[in-house]
Amino acid sequence: MQEKINAVKKVAQTDILSRMREMMPTQINKLSGNTKVTDFAVYWLKERALNIKESTRIFYQKMLNAHIFRVFGNMKLKEITSEDVQLFVMSLSEGVDLAKPLSAKTIRNVHGTLHKLLQTAYEMKLIDDNPAKHTTMPKIPKSEIIPLNNQQLNQFLNAIRGNPLEVLLKLAVFTGMRKGELMGLTWNGINFEAGCIRVYQQLSYNTQKHYYYLETPKNGKERTIYPPAAVMDMMKRYQMAGHSGKFVFQGARGGEHLTLSHIRKRFDQLVYELDLPDFRFHDLRHTYAVISIKAGVDLKTLSAFMGHHSVAFTLDRYAFALDDMKIENARKMQNFMTEQNYLL
Repeated sequence: MQEKINAVKKVAQTDILSRMREMMPTQINKLSGNTKVTDFAVYWLKERALNIKESTRIFYQKMLNAHIFRVFGNMKLKEITSEDVQLFVMSLSEGVDLAKPLSAKTIRNVHGTLHKLLQTAYEMKLIDDNPAKHTTMPKIPKSEIIPLNNQQLNQFLNAIRGNPLEVLLKLAVFTGMRKGELMGLTWNGINFEAGCIRVYQQLSYNTQKHYYYLETPKNGKERTIYPPAAVMDMMKRYQMAGHSGKFVFQGARGGEHLTLSHIRKRFDQLVYELDLPDFRFHDLRHTYAVISIKAGVDLKTLSAFMGHHSVAFTLDRYAFALDDMKIENARKMQNFMTEQNYLL
């Protein structure tokens, strides 16, 4: 009996596979090393790059349209050489046929898109190797981090009292949440009983089609933050004050959520009033990291709270903030030596 059942299953599976093959786009059967980059890119984004966020898909399309198609669009996949890719990167650095040279970070983004495209072609055995895998890339200079010092932070907290964005800005300072994560925060992500906030989505904006949409956080993984009790108390008061819609921070005039322009307008005004011309919203996140380190939060916990991909990244990013801790540790050791009457 079991043999008959297995035979029926095998026939059914074979039938399903046959129908699936028939349903596959006929384009895949036409792909080869002679396929033009533009044609393969359309197939890549539509059929192969399935498990990526919408913002990533939009980003890839932007890199293709702005730079890759301009140089490689009409070339066949098999025609692209490692030398071609290296010269392409160099041309971006020099600004050839561009309004100005691209930054090292942008060049890496463009190359990364091209590399993924060609890697897919290689994995499909359309080309013998990925010509973008051995490219020498420009180094990205470390961007300057501008956290608020203690005096500036106190001034900032005083300045935002009564501001419509007061709670959002305080939450940014004391949780390190990104702007999109704050915009996409919902009340079911805040657990008052456990004293934590679950960051599982962010609100993003499609700059091409002009609409907002929800997606996973930057690294694709949700995380849980345990803020100070005072922060959770602030959020409870905020909720009880009538802010009980789906999103924690609702838009002006009854909007479902805040918009980037609304936040930018009010934040820029604050920065102007406080005379902090180079301070950005993202620097509130840096401020959180620095005050956390000074408060004694261990790097592993801080890295998890901020959603970094590794502790090493957190350490490299905020190593400068450890200098004060080193001086403080030396002071503590000296006090201990004095208490124990250790003489040198």
